[in-house]
Amino acid sequence: MRIDKTKVKRILVIGLSNVGDTILTTPVIQALRKEFPQTHLAVLVGPRAFSVFKDDWRIDNKIIYDKTISWKNKLALVNRLKADRYDLVVDLRQTAFGILLGARYKTSVFAKPPKSLMHMKDRHLWKLKSLGLYIREAPGPSVVFNEDDQNYIDQIFNKWQIKQGRIVVAASPGARNITKRWEKEGYIQLIKRLIKEYDAKVIIVGDKQDQPLAEEIIARIKPVPINLCGRTTIGQLAFLLTKCRLLVSCDSAPMHLAWAMNTAVVAIFGPTSHKKYAPTGPHDVVIRKNLPCSPCEKSLCSKGTRDCMKLISADEVFVACKRILDEKL
Repeated sequence: MRIDKTKVKRILVIGLSNVGDTILTTPVIQALRKEFPQTHLAVLVGPRAFSVFKDDWRIDNKIIYDKTISWKNKLALVNRLKADRYDLVVDLRQTAFGILLGARYKTSVFAKPPKSLMHMKDRHLWKLKSLGLYIREAPGPSVVFNEDDQNYIDQIFNKWQIKQGRIVVAASPGARNITKRWEKEGYIQLIKRLIKEYDAKVIIVGDKQDQPLAEEIIARIKPVPINLCGRTTIGQLAFLLTKCRLLVSCDSAPMHLAWAMNTAVVAIFGPTSHKKYAPTGPHDVVIRKNLPCSPCEKSLCSKGTRDCMKLISADEVFVACKRILDEKL
């Protein structure tokens, strides 16, 4: 399929539901805006992931789609979108929207990227290639924050007397799927060593549900790290990560967000595929164990041992952190 760009006045992107997955779709937004600088660009996205696009100036209209709504409300949404007369629908979640909306151009629900294309960022961008749009330089993920987000984080830094030049390290020990989490004891040993050897100020980030885990870690560390779990929006966390030398995280939304903000990541992988989801920035480091069962891409460990995460030591994670910190000092 070849697109006549002169006939594309309105574009709709069907986005995803999870925050981390949605961040990996932002290169599509960036590429479309570059290809169609004057075109009306709308995004249909899940309630949780809406925050990724909340302040994104590249998008003209952000529409929340809750897949749990009734069929009556879904039909009303389809009719509303049909009335908007989109010329191009880029569907990143393989739905029937493209067909139902009657767009002149649309991605196919049957077209699949080649198996050689592993990373989800690249697989999303392939959707554009399937329409005949060739992206010469594939953009990385990106997230927009606002001035209020900056002010909020600046106030936190002032409160904790974090001066410019101080090494600040973020740690994200939580994950919605517990199987993906690195061991609590590993974070405790790692943070203690970062404080001792680099005088680092450590900030623990994550969702509200991660607060208990963060408090357990903090209770065993002096000087006390800052617990911001559940206390930042996506925009605030995005700006915070720009002020950090690096983030230590498992496969989670903060990991993808750090990549989007060009903050170095030490990414700890176990059950999920690093080939699909790992950050690929110039300073990013992936730590994983090459076990026969990893990555299993399952929500529960079939062996019940979680060896892929338990066998990763604090020493090897520290070595990766040291490599990044020494490069950037």
